[in-house]
Amino acid sequence: MTNFEYADNPEARPVLLDAIMHSAIDAIIVIDHRGIVREANPATEEMFGFPVTNLVGRNVSILMPATFADQHDRYVAEYLRTGDRKIIGVGREVVGRRSDGSEFPVHLAVSEMQIGDERCFAGIVRDISDLKSAQAALREINDQLEDRIARATIELQAAQDALVQREKLAMLGQISGGIAHEIRNPLNAVKTSVYFLTHAKNVNDQKRQEHLERIDRQVALINDVVTTLADFARSPGSKLGPCGLAELLPETIQQVNPTSKHVVELQIDPRLAEVDLDQRQMAIVFQNLIRNAIDAMPEGGRLTIKVVVEDDGVSVSFHDQGQGIAPADLDRIMEPFFSTKARGMGLGLPICKTFVQQNGGQLTVTSQVGTGSVFTVWLPNR
Repeated sequence: MTNFEYADNPEARPVLLDAIMHSAIDAIIVIDHRGIVREANPATEEMFGFPVTNLVGRNVSILMPATFADQHDRYVAEYLRTGDRKIIGVGREVVGRRSDGSEFPVHLAVSEMQIGDERCFAGIVRDISDLKSAQAALREINDQLEDRIARATIELQAAQDALVQREKLAMLGQISGGIAHEIRNPLNAVKTSVYFLTHAKNVNDQKRQEHLERIDRQVALINDVVTTLADFARSPGSKLGPCGLAELLPETIQQVNPTSKHVVELQIDPRLAEVDLDQRQMAIVFQNLIRNAIDAMPEGGRLTIKVVVEDDGVSVSFHDQGQGIAPADLDRIMEPFFSTKARGMGLGLPICKTFVQQNGGQLTVTSQVGTGSVFTVWLPNR
């Protein structure tokens, strides 16, 4: 039997309506003009804890706290007297009361209907406890984000002061613009997700998890920007001292923690001795170069790190099997805020170059498109 046949068949219509009442996941409650419950579906019993047989014939106010019960009765009486619709045909958030006295938030939609000569009202009630919990969690996340942004702003201000003190005021405008651009995009994504989850009334678990993960990713991006700038701005200058590259490089590789599809091979010249350098700065340099090499091989590959002792110094070269760098980009690869990555601030290599120079060395690069790139750090003998 089709839907149209149901509509034209008076005998079948009660069967259809009964099926709807019993299968609905929301509570459906029918009351008369006095507020007396005429009918309720099984979902009402499950939601409120009152057996349907105990509800029928009682005032619907039993399902509401006293404050809302008084308001409900006044609204219905006022509507019957004046026709002024305040809750009729309009969905609104109210508070429900279970049989055990506990209260919970619900969304109530009331509609009017005529049964014979009697005017009745049907209320559809949805439990929105999960939605309210999610909104509260999102408010907490939003507060945490605002706190983290405030702290990031303080760090950025400190970084700006450090740059001024190091006579880099000429670059300040460019740096500020780059930072603002890098932070604005993830902040907009966070704001969009928070707005959606705060205002959406029916958010399933999968969609909620997608937006929360999106927020987490964007916050991580903001943190990376602040960390990168802080590493650059906080460096007071090199503090050189004896360092064993044979120990520093394996520790750095372990900190980067390459994925299983990336093989990192370390080849160390047996003549290698300790080198005078700033260990903190050079650890940052090596980490950046290893991460860049891994990023250049998204499908996996081999990174070979070669340490060679030369007459006047030591060279550490990083050979990747990535796509290489186009000649036009190769000339600019060390410029601040220039990046070949889809997501990149363009400060990593300039920071590496500055640190290497502060250690008295040089950072160079050669590359061939389709074959890979070689970044070489040369450090002098002291």
